Amino acid sequence: MANHVGFAGSAPLAGMSGGTVVHPGAAAGVSVATALSAWEGGLRTEVARMLRENAADVMDELARRFEAAVIREALDFTRGRKVEAAERLGIGRNTITRKIQELNLEP
Repeated sequence: MANHVGFAGSAPLAGMSGGTVVHPGAAAGVSVATALSAWEGGLRTEVARMLRENAADVMDELARRFEAAVIREALDFTRGRKVEAAERLGIGRNTITRKIQELNLEP
């Protein structure tokens, strides 16, 4: 598990590095709405940074990082059980297998 708020395999979100890990509902005394607001704020900050830097394919890059983070977390949660991870994410087992390969998430 990463020690920062960000996307898997990437640098922390701009403006949010060095902070505590934000898991909706898991942070003591922090509501889910507050945690989600912080996550969305970090995402907006990252989008703004990428746009300022004239990054190519911003939407594709962020979607890829998001998918990688979600799938990696689901696999961690299910102790690597792909079928269960896929079910919990609401995607098919073939889809998760393909995404794992596309996103280079193999161990």
